[in-house]
Amino acid sequence: MERVTRGCLSIPADNLADLSATADVSSAAAGLSLRELCHDLIEPTATIRWLVRAAEAESGQDLRKRLGAIAIAAGQIAAICEHILDGPQRYAGVRLDLIAADAVATAQVRYAGLIDVVSQPVTALAQPGDVVRILYNMLTNACRAAGPSGRVRVLVDEADGQARMTVADSGDSLGHPVPAGRAGLGLEIIGALTLKYGGSVHLGVSDLGGLAVSVWLPAPGGSSN
Repeated sequence: MERVTRGCLSIPADNLADLSATADVSSAAAGLSLRELCHDLIEPTATIRWLVRAAEAESGQDLRKRLGAIAIAAGQIAAICEHILDGPQRYAGVRLDLIAADAVATAQVRYAGLIDVVSQPVTALAQPGDVVRILYNMLTNACRAAGPSGRVRVLVDEADGQARMTVADSGDSLGHPVPAGRAGLGLEIIGALTLKYGGSVHLGVSDLGGLAVSVWLPAPGGSSN
């Protein structure tokens, strides 16, 4: 069952890793590999370390902001770990807009460019830890592609009865092969976790000039894709 739309991109299919109809949904539901889990824990952990070093030289309001960002990053790690430890559960509703706000707040700490957020209250039938991982990978890849002077936009909305998260960047990666390193692994994780909930991943051209990645997840009372 095809779950990935490649839009008008010229990225070779072989470079999309497991974002294909041959993705093994059952293995994705059973849990991803330790390497993939470590990949997803790197960003929030690195953010915490950076914030701690910065907070050592600050006081007052700046220090409180740093401590708040540390708390957000630590909470994201906890959400990922709790989901892995607790095992499969019934998919409860999770607010995508709230997770997006936290993810952008921590990403902006280390990203020199601009990140815009356009969101509305949207609930998806997915586990918080998985949504954190999906969005973190989307943001990390977008920030890397846009570069330190670029721009990234995060959109959270509903479409056709489904919850949707879109991350667009101003980079120049269109038409280039997806790298075999962390960016490629990030796309693989996004695809596997999305398929786990019966969702879909769509790649297209961003109005910022780069890539736009959209993840569609089931919403309460919504239609299936």
